[in-house]
Amino acid sequence: MKKKWLYLALIAGLLTTTACSGKDASQAEARETKTVEVTSVKREKAVRISELSGTLLPAEEALVSFEVGGRIVQLNKNEGDPVKAGEVIARIDASDYALQVERANAVVEQTGASLAKTNKGARQQELIQAKAMLDKAKIAYQKAAEDFKKYDKLYQEKAISRDAFENARDQVELAQRDLVAAEQAYSLTVQGARAEDRAMQRSSYDQAVISREQAALSLAKTQLKAPISGTVISKLTSVGELINVGTPVYRVGNIDTLKVVLPVPDHEISAWREGETVSLTLYGSKRDGKVAKIYPATNQSTGTIGVEVSIPNPQHDWFAGQVVKASKQIAGREGIFVPVEAVISRGSNHPFVYLNAGGKAVKTEVTVGELQDNQLEITSGLKEGDQVVVKGGDRLFDGDPIVVAGGSQP
Repeated sequence: MKKKWLYLALIAGLLTTTACSGKDASQAEARETKTVEVTSVKREKAVRISELSGTLLPAEEALVSFEVGGRIVQLNKNEGDPVKAGEVIARIDASDYALQVERANAVVEQTGASLAKTNKGARQQELIQAKAMLDKAKIAYQKAAEDFKKYDKLYQEKAISRDAFENARDQVELAQRDLVAAEQAYSLTVQGARAEDRAMQRSSYDQAVISREQAALSLAKTQLKAPISGTVISKLTSVGELINVGTPVYRVGNIDTLKVVLPVPDHEISAWREGETVSLTLYGSKRDGKVAKIYPATNQSTGTIGVEVSIPNPQHDWFAGQVVKASKQIAGREGIFVPVEAVISRGSNHPFVYLNAGGKAVKTEVTVGELQDNQLEITSGLKEGDQVVVKGGDRLFDGDPIVVAGGSQP
């Protein structure tokens, strides 16, 4: 009921109302024939124009930044310059990164040599040297053992001091340890490195190779390459500036095609389809776009659903950041619709229209529904084929003789 009175109030504001003073002298006089315009009532779907606006964006866009930090030494592009994907557009000082690669190469060579030596085993010279050390240790041990026997006998006879005895004992123990070490060294030289030793050398070599690859990758990243083909929209830094990882250097976008995301009210979204044409206007310039994507969720803040429209821009004469207007016909439900000026509301009386009935104006009460682009829905009171006065009704009274403009009185 509240909605109905809102429509009545709107109608009252749009129409020219006429006060009726009741019977007066003019009613006694012959009524003057008035010229009006009429329309034939028919059932049709209400069509309205949905008008929306949005900001133009590049069809594809990227903020381009270095993956390593350093001082910028070269910027190859300026705003408006075209770029191709993979093209080098900037460089930072690569000196430190080149040194890291050299160091990594040296470590790879060193660990590789150690691994090769471990896998190959001892050379003949090393075997001879190990055998000589073993023989020397055996002779030293034998001599120390014989000396100890002599010193032990003399000590038992109390012919030498305790210090001399203990020194002889220490010498034989030391010679024994040297002999054991020489035997183990000789055994390792003959048998080669243990499996775990070889595995450790292999691990060291593999880690050195990985470090070299990482250093080479960092060196390569001192050259900044365009991730997409397009046009430089913004240059965000200058030569000589020290930048960190991720600091934007360029903004690159594809402006051969632009896009705009239209905020479509959720109750209208069923009228939109991917691939359909949308009319767009920018300062009097008109262009058709196509619906490329309908977003899958409603914006909780605005109650709208994003509809992405793709717009050809081969001349680059529309610019990212400009606001365009979009319009699309939206078909409503089927019903009877008449121009809003055909419906008259005087005071608190029920809204009505005038019908052309054989050259006479017949006042007919109606019930109104929704307002659609200056067309009022009539839910009761009219039927198809009725001739409704759409212009001149504000000058009529019930029963007035009328003539249709451009025609004659029936």
